[in-house]
Amino acid sequence: MRLWLPALAALAGCAQQPSDGNGKDDAGAGPPAIDGGDVPDASTTATAAATPEEKGPCAGKAEGALACEGESVVRCAGTGRAPEAVKTCLDIERCEAGACAPACPKGEVYVPATGPAGFTMGKNLSAYGFGNRKSGYHGKGRADLPHKVVLTKPFCMDQTEVTAGAMKKCVEEKGCKAPQRTDRWITYPDKPDYPVNLVDYPMSKYYCEQYDKRLPTEAQWEWAATGGDGRSWPWGEEEPTCEHTDFTQAILISPGGDSGCHGGGPSKVGAHPKGDKIWPDGPIHDLAGNVWEWVIDSYVPYSGKDEVDPVHVRSNIGNYVVRGGGWNRSGRGILAAFRGGAIVSYKVPGLGFRCVRNAKERDAALTPR
Repeated sequence: MRLWLPALAALAGCAQQPSDGNGKDDAGAGPPAIDGGDVPDASTTATAAATPEEKGPCAGKAEGALACEGESVVRCAGTGRAPEAVKTCLDIERCEAGACAPACPKGEVYVPATGPAGFTMGKNLSAYGFGNRKSGYHGKGRADLPHKVVLTKPFCMDQTEVTAGAMKKCVEEKGCKAPQRTDRWITYPDKPDYPVNLVDYPMSKYYCEQYDKRLPTEAQWEWAATGGDGRSWPWGEEEPTCEHTDFTQAILISPGGDSGCHGGGPSKVGAHPKGDKIWPDGPIHDLAGNVWEWVIDSYVPYSGKDEVDPVHVRSNIGNYVVRGGGWNRSGRGILAAFRGGAIVSYKVPGLGFRCVRNAKERDAALTPR
């Protein structure tokens, strides 16, 4: 018996809790710490739960950063605070990365506003050639006195002149008037990819309006053709060739004669990309040559005074501005600043048109939040 009693005492001692050194055990100290760190403090957990996760357009963005909320640009105001409205994009724009970006429909090119500096229209190229007593303009003086023009809104311009194919669709679906076969160079309806010609001012204006567009103002047309840097032609200062455009390089035989780069009549739209005016949103074709283009303005002389968003339509004047020159005009006639004029009912094989889509304000209350 004496041999196994010490062994039982040793086993009994293994079950005792260790002392804290003062004769007290640790039975009331709670469970041991978890491996890898302490249990989170209750106050820390409560603070984390009280901080909301940033959501919406400003998620992950610093205070003061710009963001998009629907089609509106907003400035982030910091965690837990509503963003501040900066601007609502126009209907030809979309909000992207905190800025308004171009969003013209396919086949149209976004042309920005000029900015407050504007650009200069008029180069004193032409004497004023139209007028009568009734109109009050008697054909005296200069047609294109230099002056500053500011365009306050962007617009979308047709990338090409309106084609015979597009006009045919409008005739069939929207009541457009078909051009009459009165000239051998007519493109309607057999050349769908060529600019429609033999169209007068009312026919051109009506077409644009059917697609919620308008004929461009003269200022819009020249700004789109040059970007306001004073260039002679849409592509720059290089003398025009048949790589740039369809025009008459030598002496014009007659307005409807066998002239032009291809023996008479216009070319297929976009066939001369070297002559394009390039904008960040894309190229605009045939702003020089191919066919003249109607604009909305009456043919009156420039006043020489600075203007903002000018439109000059005079009901007592039957002449309207045409721009860009055509296949049957010389290098001078296709200059970007050259002003032509034609009576309202003028229909010739060297005259067509293109449209613009003017920007409209969105209702800020209707943009998604």
